[in-house]
Amino acid sequence: MDEYQLLNLMNLSFVSNAMYFVGMVLFIWLGFRFANAIYEDGNAPLISKVLSSLYYLCVAGFFYFNGQVAGGILDTYSALLIDIGADSGSRLAAYSENPLGPGKALGVFFVVLILFMQLARTWIKKP
Repeated sequence: MDEYQLLNLMNLSFVSNAMYFVGMVLFIWLGFRFANAIYEDGNAPLISKVLSSLYYLCVAGFFYFNGQVAGGILDTYSALLIDIGADSGSRLAAYSENPLGPGKALGVFFVVLILFMQLARTWIKKP
């Protein structure tokens, strides 16, 4: 494959990953709706809190996995581009190694932060 074909396949992979990301954003929004409803109720049943917490954990896991897939796409295609001698491969590899890149430390922190915010809103009682 040449450079153009590899870059095209990488972009196609990122498009499907982005569509999955949009779904995750909707699921996170729904989780915040759950958390807010439980918080505003004040006397929500324990089963509601437990099931909502399980939902938050599942969505956080899916969101984390989506970031890892995006990081994997970038890593794989940058390595393939380097193998064929394309200059764009080394530039993409620099993005891939950045801690702010997809699937790296900041992305993981963001997932944990969202999860903590949802769990706190669910389990901390309204004053």
